[in-house]
Amino acid sequence: MLAVIRPDSWNLPLFLHVLGATVLFGATATVAIVGFAGRTHAPQAPMLARVGLKTFLFGIIPGFILMRAAAGWIVDKEFPDKTPGWVDVGFAVSEPGAILLIALGILAWMSVRRQGVGRIAVAVPVLASIYLVALGIAWWAMSAKP
Repeated sequence: MLAVIRPDSWNLPLFLHVLGATVLFGATATVAIVGFAGRTHAPQAPMLARVGLKTFLFGIIPGFILMRAAAGWIVDKEFPDKTPGWVDVGFAVSEPGAILLIALGILAWMSVRRQGVGRIAVAVPVLASIYLVALGIAWWAMSAKP
């Protein structure tokens, strides 16, 4: 019902935010699944490590940038004075999440260099899974608005 009374000028930034968040979540889930699959299918581990790195480069990075930029845009339009708590949850996930994603990218690159074998290859899907849980919490906060 709130969407009916929302100004039309908010539609584009909100759409871009949701699009970026969806791409980010899907790409992070892909990196986690591919990373865990590389652990169980040893002959395909180098190829799966490359898929994980390319998904990081072409999915997670653009999704995060789009999600974060559009979030700042819509917050400036919708809440000029004070942001509600559910918006703060999103910022609390995205800001430290950037550091986690930098670490994830470095580990994914190192995993490709080591042919998808070793402890680094295990760390990639674990970090991606941790970030997925954080994104799920933010997703719930954005949709439920507790």
